Amino acid sequence: MQLRQVGRGATIGVLAAGMLAVSATAAFADVVRGDHGQAVWCVQHVVHTYNGISVGPNGEDSDFGGNTERAVKTYQGRKGVGVDGRVGPITGHVMFQDVSNLHQLAHHTGDNDLFIDTGHWLSVCPGASNVFR
Repeated sequence: MQLRQVGRGATIGVLAAGMLAVSATAAFADVVRGDHGQAVWCVQHVVHTYNGISVGPNGEDSDFGGNTERAVKTYQGRKGVGVDGRVGPITGHVMFQDVSNLHQLAHHTGDNDLFIDTGHWLSVCPGASNVFR
């Protein structure tokens, strides 16, 4: 079987019988510089809103540029995980745990705004990228 990379994280193997086998690892792709969309907003929201780290003058714009990369590196350094500016399974899990803990705290302290905000993140972000587990 020959394997061919087709985009970030997805591999297609062509079998001798002419069938295609797809390894769907794209759902587990890191959230990185150059990415756009909901998963990037999720990263920016954790870093900026919940941890007070600037993601740049455009704020939480769903665009993973240099400012977001620097902010992720700062976040990673504060949390004691590998500092590479990428949000993979380890950083994503730390983010998920951060939000889960804040959600619990908001529930216990009666901070309704924070409870709603973290609840929204928890309902949206794990579906945006599997790194948030």
